[in-house]
Amino acid sequence: MNIRKATESDIPQIIELLKLSLGESMIPKSEALWKWKHLYNPFGKSPVLVAEEAGQLIGVRAFLRWEFLDQGKILKACRAVDTATHPDHQGKGIFKNLTLALIEEIKKESLDLIFNTPNAKSTPGYLKMDWEKWGKLPLKLNFHFSKSGKQKEVPSSDWNSISKLIRRIETSSREGAAIQTRIVPGYLNWRFRDNPLFPYQFLSDGENYLLVYRIKEGKMGREFRICDLLISQKLTKTLEKDFQKMLNERIEASGSRFSSFSGLNYPNQKILEMGLIPIMKIGPVVTLRKVQDDSSPIALPWGWSLGDLEVF
Repeated sequence: MNIRKATESDIPQIIELLKLSLGESMIPKSEALWKWKHLYNPFGKSPVLVAEEAGQLIGVRAFLRWEFLDQGKILKACRAVDTATHPDHQGKGIFKNLTLALIEEIKKESLDLIFNTPNAKSTPGYLKMDWEKWGKLPLKLNFHFSKSGKQKEVPSSDWNSISKLIRRIETSSREGAAIQTRIVPGYLNWRFRDNPLFPYQFLSDGENYLLVYRIKEGKMGREFRICDLLISQKLTKTLEKDFQKMLNERIEASGSRFSSFSGLNYPNQKILEMGLIPIMKIGPVVTLRKVQDDSSPIALPWGWSLGDLEVF
């Protein structure tokens, strides 16, 4: 078995390996999705390793580059995402070997941490490789009773109509005690407008605020998931009222049973009226791993949004 860095010419074989190992499940595998995710990411191309034997790819491991802001300081991170082992070669430690080898690769770049949201099956394997369990993301839920009682199709948002606001948000500084994703030029369109997996919509007055959401069908019914809320400048009381009115109307029109938002100390959350239900730790499980010996990411004041931690 040979472990090496992946190249773009490996992508077709990587996709076939992912399909063979994982199936299509909820997220269909395709070259277009892989390129959007690992080549076009504004934080940089993903570090990817493959294992091969006799000219055949039998394993792959990819980390997605990410950046956070900690009171003006940039934290360079990776998110442990795509991994697969050929069914005929499972039980040989390929997942562990690839993961540890990739950690050694990113150490050379002075990255600060790795984060991910593993499922119950994969969590024990990560913990054995020195990941730490941060816990479940706290969520703020608000339940709604639609006046019409009907679920309507939500119209698509015209992202080009807010291009000026996006540029302003992506080029302005963000402040706050909680650690948040660094919004670099190109991030918002890449993450939401161009996402090939889910249709994201937005609420905005075109000048002051941008709320990104998506409608998700689940066991609890239709969810109005607030992924991110970005403000270009402090809102007046009048703007806050107009914003909340527009949000309530959009939730009502969508026929959503409930809305959700991060329950952490996330910037701008105070302008949201999310009802009286207490914050509950029912979101995805988050695990963290330090890359440098002098860091301790588990103790940092994280302010993740739902958009930061969605599986994609």
